[in-house]
Amino acid sequence: MDKNSRFRKTYQPNADNRAPIDKVLSALDGVKKTGPDKWIARCPAHDDKRPSLSVKQADDGKVLFKCWSGCSAQAITEALGLSLADLFPGDRRSLADHGTGPMRRPFDYRDALTGISTEAITIRVIAGALQRGETLDESAVNRLALAEERISDALAGAGGAK
Repeated sequence: MDKNSRFRKTYQPNADNRAPIDKVLSALDGVKKTGPDKWIARCPAHDDKRPSLSVKQADDGKVLFKCWSGCSAQAITEALGLSLADLFPGDRRSLADHGTGPMRRPFDYRDALTGISTEAITIRVIAGALQRGETLDESAVNRLALAEERISDALAGAGGAK
């Protein structure tokens, strides 16, 4: 038995059901249901030995997830071969028959700005420690790198520079 056989794909959606949660869960390994509309799985964005990815389907059908090892949503969706748009219902609507081309869901800039604000506070706290002459430990340096990655992800998600 190979070392990954215990993490077989355990979520199998109906072939006709292409809801965002089905796209995500069917692409993950080691999926286990933990509650109503909640699952855990191995994170595809890093070498996950034990499930560290929490997945939830929100009331409006969008997929929420958090990697407890710190992987970004962008990294997780890319590792799954999906896009961030695949986490939201209705993003693939098209008016091609009407000559207008595909429609995109409007981007909610408030979400991006809220995330950027949170990361800016983290950076400010770490900068204050440096200004006071404190030495940063590895966890502070890693958290600073994560803040930069999340700000970049928010900018890219808003259609900005990569």
